[in-house]
Amino acid sequence: MLTDDLPVTQKELRGWYLYNLACEVYYVAAITVFIPIILENLASDAGFELDHVTPCNKSQINYKCDVKFGPIFVDTASYSLFIISISVFLQAIIYIAFGSLADHGNNQKKFLLTFSYIGALATTAFITILSPELYWFAGLLTIISINLNVFNSPLFRSNVSFGTAFVFYLAYIPTFTRVHPRVIDAKNAGKSSDEINKVEEEIANEISSKSLIIGCFAGVLILILCAGVVRLMHEAPYSYRVSTAICGVWWLLNLTFPLLWLKDRKSPPLPSGENFVFYSWKRVAKTIASTRQLWQTMKFLMAWFLLSDGFNTIVSVAILFGQKQLGLSLMELLITAIIIPICVFCGAYVILKIQQYFDLRTKTMILITASLHALIPIYGLIGFVAPFGLKNTWEVWMFAVYFGFLLGAIQSYCRVLFGSIMPRGHENELFSLYEITDKGSSWLGPLVTGLIGNATHDLRYTYWFLLVMMTVPIAIIYTVDVQKGKDDAESFVEKEYEILRQKKPSVAKDIIV
Repeated sequence: MLTDDLPVTQKELRGWYLYNLACEVYYVAAITVFIPIILENLASDAGFELDHVTPCNKSQINYKCDVKFGPIFVDTASYSLFIISISVFLQAIIYIAFGSLADHGNNQKKFLLTFSYIGALATTAFITILSPELYWFAGLLTIISINLNVFNSPLFRSNVSFGTAFVFYLAYIPTFTRVHPRVIDAKNAGKSSDEINKVEEEIANEISSKSLIIGCFAGVLILILCAGVVRLMHEAPYSYRVSTAICGVWWLLNLTFPLLWLKDRKSPPLPSGENFVFYSWKRVAKTIASTRQLWQTMKFLMAWFLLSDGFNTIVSVAILFGQKQLGLSLMELLITAIIIPICVFCGAYVILKIQQYFDLRTKTMILITASLHALIPIYGLIGFVAPFGLKNTWEVWMFAVYFGFLLGAIQSYCRVLFGSIMPRGHENELFSLYEITDKGSSWLGPLVTGLIGNATHDLRYTYWFLLVMMTVPIAIIYTVDVQKGKDDAESFVEKEYEILRQKKPSVAKDIIV
């Protein structure tokens, strides 16, 4: 029996939960709050008025300035959005290159922790930025930190390291669900497939929501600590770089728990004759070519591509919108950032209890929470014709409560549903595609909103784009047949095993279907 099939223990689950405790602060505090502000402030301090000659005057509310971005000038608010776009584009490449490799041997834990340590160090390095002229270095650190955490945060994954680590983190959900003692007991008791599916769905939602709640708790704790730092430093711009470094140190130190408690779960070895460099690319291409066999899974991915854009991009837009167009102080933005994860914490718990009370399926919960999310850009668009619609400070607090209450629940439900309709043995590979679609939209969203903001110098116009990206996927998800998706995934694995058995019997005998 492979290590992958051994029952999950409470100690291993704690190690997995504490991984999110370590890295969730990056999303909740660093990339959501501090880094967009750091990038915009540094770009503005190094930027110019629209004549590209006069130094930028930040004393005016809703100031309009440009900064050099390679050979061209871009709006200082759009600078951070473009940096995020670059990072998530690179993430897609890393996902493909490493995702399938993690489904073999004991690579999953190694990849998870390696990328996380690099991301934590890059985040800590923000403390070294002492001059506005180093705004390009801040952008580079943002790209590195985001891309290496691909495998971890359920809330916002936009940097290369942060995003990469998240893929491997999410891939544990279907594995832990499959080998959870309650699921094993249900199978041994001879329960029907529908009863087993309900137990698996309940377990997956519980562990997904619990990890989210633990991560949000850590995020709020660090935000409060950083708020004290910002206050003691009289809201100086450098205080945000110090706060970002604190997030990096927290991330770095708390990786000790998953390092010690997560098992080196071993999957089948890399097939003989396969190249380590090209294998993952070949396998992903093969899976995509099998779209007709996994149509329900791929259809959900298409919806996720659009849906995730809305609640990923809207965070960055809201922070920049509040700072530039509503004139919120840095401390007010920090308070907003604290409100969101507190409400994520509450929302994840309350919405899970609502689901359990009414015995609603995961797909139903996704449709409900997605529909409620779509009201956010509609409210922002009302501001074009009404005296309200994100035009007042109190509306920012209202937005933070509403958005935060829904955010954690919908992301938790989406990853649980996706994990339930993927073929066994393809968890890391398919969660790589899941994160590519997430990052694809996170790349597309900041890019399009950045272009809209750059052209209009009014971020309110971006809500038209966000409205489309948050409503179209609702119709797609409605058509997803979850049970057929599970049946297709099982059939896919059986066909794959039969082909392998005929070609390479010595390898096939080590695989349990």
